[in-house]
Amino acid sequence: MVIVSTDEAVVEADLLGGRLSCPDCGGALGPWGSSTWRDVRLLDRTERRRPRRSTCRACSTSSGKKKTHVLAPEDTLLRRRDGVEVIGAALTAKARGESTRDIADDLGRPVSTVGGWVRSLGAMAGAVRDHFTRWAHVLGPCHDRPWSGGSAFCDAVEAVGMVGIVAVRRFGPRPAWLLASVLTGGRLISNTGASFAPPG
Repeated sequence: MVIVSTDEAVVEADLLGGRLSCPDCGGALGPWGSSTWRDVRLLDRTERRRPRRSTCRACSTSSGKKKTHVLAPEDTLLRRRDGVEVIGAALTAKARGESTRDIADDLGRPVSTVGGWVRSLGAMAGAVRDHFTRWAHVLGPCHDRPWSGGSAFCDAVEAVGMVGIVAVRRFGPRPAWLLASVLTGGRLISNTGASFAPPG
């Protein structure tokens, strides 16, 4: 999976222009049809989407098999039906001390779904905090923010927010949770055990 812009025209132009890189080898990705249709639940609406697929000629040539990647918009996360801003709102509310049931009611989502997001972040909170702390230092070298240490979960959510603040100062407005999707390759609360690519 490759995280891309939410603007389909920009994604298509980048794909046709060879400006999207393979996450495995760094080679240029080319167009390769589309994935299956799916509904993505955002904060205020549900969108029906069919993500673009791409292929890497370099990987395909070296392995002898067609190597493809789904191009996922930055407002989504790997294997999640809800948009990253919905999930981010839930995680932020949990860090503030709200109950999972109240969060689920506020967002109109099942308690089990919200509970799954909370558990997933809780299981990898230290890794998320460390990853975003490194990114905060890369984006703002003068950044020096010690975490409160109230809990690893709260520190992880705060670290995501801090990177959002540092990035705004450097690049201009951009939603922090969309940036979180980009910086984790869509794996912010993934339970696949894959580590995040380091800043670079």
